Amino acid sequence: MLRWRLLIGLPLTAIVVGMCWLDAYLPVPGLILMPFFLVCVFFLCKETMYLLNAGGIYPRRSTIYLGVFGTILLCWISCCNSLPFIARFEQSLVVAMQSEESQNHFVAPARQESEQAEEDANSITVAKAAVEASRRALAAAERALELARTHGRRDKYEVSSSGQAPGEANTTSLFQFSTEQEWKTAAFACVHILLAIAAGVLIAFVGEMLRFKLPGGHMINLSGAVFAIIYIGALGSFLVILRVAYGVIAVVSMILVTKMCDVGAYTVGRLIGRHKMAPSLSPGKTIEGAFGGLTFSILAAWFSTAVLFPLASNAKPQTTWLGIVVYGLAVGLTGMLGDLAESLIKRDAMRKDSGVNVPGFGGFLDIFDSLLLAAPVAFGLWAFHVVRY
Repeated sequence: MLRWRLLIGLPLTAIVVGMCWLDAYLPVPGLILMPFFLVCVFFLCKETMYLLNAGGIYPRRSTIYLGVFGTILLCWISCCNSLPFIARFEQSLVVAMQSEESQNHFVAPARQESEQAEEDANSITVAKAAVEASRRALAAAERALELARTHGRRDKYEVSSSGQAPGEANTTSLFQFSTEQEWKTAAFACVHILLAIAAGVLIAFVGEMLRFKLPGGHMINLSGAVFAIIYIGALGSFLVILRVAYGVIAVVSMILVTKMCDVGAYTVGRLIGRHKMAPSLSPGKTIEGAFGGLTFSILAAWFSTAVLFPLASNAKPQTTWLGIVVYGLAVGLTGMLGDLAESLIKRDAMRKDSGVNVPGFGGFLDIFDSLLLAAPVAFGLWAFHVVRY
């Protein structure tokens, strides 16, 4: 088992790292990672249906594929559609169409250009005047402050370069929102995810209607289809949002923290594990291993903020120590719960692995189980600036 994991895991890790590196330099995010992820999604759907069928649930395959792929693709398209360069491209198309219509019905394009140039010139003049007034006000404030220092009448608070008085508490909250563009991208994608899920539920209903002949089992099959759409489509979409809104580095750090939790839990559990954590779901997991996994996840979070983020941004780390601990614990814990959640599905279906597509690991679902539940948590921590770079 360990030999297969090393033989398959190391080359696979190298391939994923290479794709992430290439994807980071492309103008449209996800041109390389999205096809790879969609292949993984295909096998995730296949293995989920295998487990559902083993448990006596038989949803329509077309319903699951349409619902899951529709949710993830719509999420990716909507994320990219909110990016500035695509928004400018769409705006240029609208302006071009409007200018073509105006040639026949309104003023000539040359006149429009001259009016626009005149407005731009007036705006520049006003902006220059505002900048000059700001400079004069700043010079006057500096002279007043120097005069107060000379006569020994210092104000109660001196304004620092950051805009805060000495000794005044930093008003920047740990849980502040992301920047406007990041939040716009994520919010735009989430709206489309909800619409895609609603469409998937509708498709699931229509699928069961088409094959209804006798009462019995259709509600269970419908529930299985909706479960697959939510479990793979909705949760997997957060991986796409992380990539587009916060960059490849956000996805890499989330995967690193999650998988290091698995490595730590396995290593510490094998060495000193004595007390079973969930014997009915996963007999091999121990409480000692869980604490070891969370420790490894915190170390991985620190490595991400201290090494990966500065390499990506060429700037000093901005995540606080509290943010590092929260990031490591939250992502590591939800990844651990995701592993147990998949164990619940397999135990209920009386199967040891979700598939045999990846030797040494079982199936794709055995690899992605922790990532599916950790991705929404990681997205929330990025969105509220608990972790940032």
